Amino acid sequence: MTHLLLKVDIDDRTYILDGGFGVSYQIWQPMELISGKDQPQTPGIFCFTENNGTWYFEKTRRKQYVPNQSFSNSDLLERSECRKIYLFSLEPRTIRDFQFLCTYLQTSPDSLFTKKSICSLQTTDGFQALIGWTLIETTYNYKDNTDLVEFTDLKDEEVEKTLKDKFSITLERKFVPINLKGLYVI
Repeated sequence: MTHLLLKVDIDDRTYILDGGFGVSYQIWQPMELISGKDQPQTPGIFCFTENNGTWYFEKTRRKQYVPNQSFSNSDLLERSECRKIYLFSLEPRTIRDFQFLCTYLQTSPDSLFTKKSICSLQTTDGFQALIGWTLIETTYNYKDNTDLVEFTDLKDEEVEKTLKDKFSITLERKFVPINLKGLYVI
């Protein structure tokens, strides 16, 4: 298990809360746990489907407009219109259930999180992400069911200033970004 969700029951309805996925896959409001019901939110259309006790969480995205054509084929762009993001069961868990994989994700040379420096922040109309030296700023539903996705490659000396200005992060030590091979899409 690598991802913690909260299940909340209110007035005979069950909701899923997820505050930790980030980038374009982050839900902005709790989602009612109903199989097959499209639930539109600012980032896109989310849906749960259930099969034999396994729940799947998926997102249907809008078209993407990338003004800087040198990034139009970036590996960071999601190509699928609809993507299954993760699966889960409703079996209660404790923090102990997550400890092994949490350590693995933070320390293993095979983990995406040791191969890439990733910082993301939800904004009022989209999100910002810094992946390695690449800053991505996305505005949802910029026009005509299309998201605006702006890419900027940063120089080494611009990274810390960008972290401070865009993400309100001030570092105590020199930061060296990494962006090794590994699948990560926004």
